[in-house]
Amino acid sequence: MTVKILGGVARGFPLSLPRSDSTRPTSVLIKRKLFDWRQDLGGHIFIDLCAGSGAMGFEALSRGAEKVVLVDAEKGPFLTMKKNRDDLVRAFRFDEKTIQVSQSDAKKFLEREISYFGEDSILFFDPPYEDHKLYLEGLAILKAKGFSGELWLETDRLKGPPRDQITQAFHSIIKIVEQGDHFVVVGKLL
Repeated sequence: MTVKILGGVARGFPLSLPRSDSTRPTSVLIKRKLFDWRQDLGGHIFIDLCAGSGAMGFEALSRGAEKVVLVDAEKGPFLTMKKNRDDLVRAFRFDEKTIQVSQSDAKKFLEREISYFGEDSILFFDPPYEDHKLYLEGLAILKAKGFSGELWLETDRLKGPPRDQITQAFHSIIKIVEQGDHFVVVGKLL
């Protein structure tokens, strides 16, 4: 199974998906709404945490992000992200140094690395919906580390943490994108 990049220089390029029940791609409608709203990502670093195939990060790369960082703890998604990176580098001659692929636990990545990313960063955080603890611990780490970039947090009304608990963590909300029970809160924590 594949998903396609929706816009930018790699528009229509198919990306492989991991063979795993533990990952689920962001819906095409949510992805389209987010990237139609924020079409040009020039000058931004895009971090795709709990990335699965890396589709959100590769979409950002196609739309001009200066660097993408793709992180997933599981081996299957990590190998899929590497394959997708290699395929995109071959097809579009992206500089491989602008695409960082990492197999790491989300909390460990946030604790070790998030301090290196500033206001020019966009963090797309999409944990498994049922892992309420990871959502809340991730938000706490981001606040404690003083993450000043933009956070795009995807969750689900039925399976994820209560919506109020998520939205109250934000200092300011820029946008909420919804489709069915899924939604992404875009905003700043500080």
